[in-house]
Amino acid sequence: MSAAGIICEYNPFHEGHQFHIQQVREKTGADTVVALLNGDFVQRGEPAIVDKYIRTRMALEGGADMVFELPVRYGLSSAEDFARGGILALDSLSFIDFYCFGSEGALQEKLEQAGHDLAEEPEYYKKRLGCYLREGFSFPAAREQAYANCVGLSQEEREQLFMPNNTLGIEYIKAAIRLGSPMKPVVIRRQGMGYHEELTGQQERQGFLSATAVRSQLWKGNFVGLPEEAVVLLKKAPCFLSTEDFWQMCSFAIRDRWDRLEDIKDLSDELANSFRKNWYEAVSLDDFVNRCKTKNITMARVKRCVFQTLLGIEKESCSEGNLPYIRLLGMRRRAATNLKSVKNTKVLGRLARDMEELGDRGRNKLLQDIKAADLYRTAAMAVSGQRLPEEFRRQVILVD
Repeated sequence: MSAAGIICEYNPFHEGHQFHIQQVREKTGADTVVALLNGDFVQRGEPAIVDKYIRTRMALEGGADMVFELPVRYGLSSAEDFARGGILALDSLSFIDFYCFGSEGALQEKLEQAGHDLAEEPEYYKKRLGCYLREGFSFPAAREQAYANCVGLSQEEREQLFMPNNTLGIEYIKAAIRLGSPMKPVVIRRQGMGYHEELTGQQERQGFLSATAVRSQLWKGNFVGLPEEAVVLLKKAPCFLSTEDFWQMCSFAIRDRWDRLEDIKDLSDELANSFRKNWYEAVSLDDFVNRCKTKNITMARVKRCVFQTLLGIEKESCSEGNLPYIRLLGMRRRAATNLKSVKNTKVLGRLARDMEELGDRGRNKLLQDIKAADLYRTAAMAVSGQRLPEEFRRQVILVD
């Protein structure tokens, strides 16, 4: 028996994701495909369009065998911490043999080499990185330029290597090396539209739609680029949430932590002061983010920091060396046998019962995930006008 893990958001689950799972099975020969799903808030600093339970069911209907939740302290983080948390979680399960990710055309050998180089962080690389940061580059841009200079990449090679999925892939490899994980990387070539590409005008579909394009069409009432099972589930969803549905919550949280903003995970002193300055003028979350972003602070980082503030995710939250727990959201019944192999972390199925077996550290971390789910549920009920089950009443989703 073998198992392959995919670190994912499925926001929402579309035809490209279904193809990816099929390719993972073919390339690895895995009997079990595990989806490690980001929860109700995604890595670029936004709420997911539908909750993690709908996306879990879509993943199971689309070919995954087990779905676990990536803790929010990792899911709502930089690419480096997102990848570290994902690899740490998959490695904690003990039965995962491969971690698989999509790539925009880069060869696996190039991605592995970059991952090894950046994991070692040679002195000449760190010096160049520091120079670019002092010049005002954002961290992602500074890292790309520093690495390209160190290994002699052309501009075209640099742009190709550091495309969005490739960047995450490099971070996965780097994290696996640093954690000493025995899991092996497997690269799946991305098909169809680019990561951020959307449908415009009379443009014809070119292969699989991107998640960005699918979300854009969903807001217009068009269910395109989706497996049939996902369409059925999305049409039953109480609502589709956006960042603006959380502005009042986020605005209150920023004001409430006014003198302690610097404690938030990715908030520098500079950005904390910018939050305090621009809070008085902003009329929406988008307005606030646009006021705070700068040449060296990306929009995605600002949004992540806004939601980190809402959820109270502080700087020490991603420093752990092992996961005290991992939450099981759903699985195929035949995959349950894999749970017997988990030795190094506590698998949470029935939340109220299982959290009592956690120590203080694990319980405090889990409360962050529960808070995130509670706030998401509150917004969803306000938008939809429907009562939704609270987190302690949710059960593991089981399918045959």
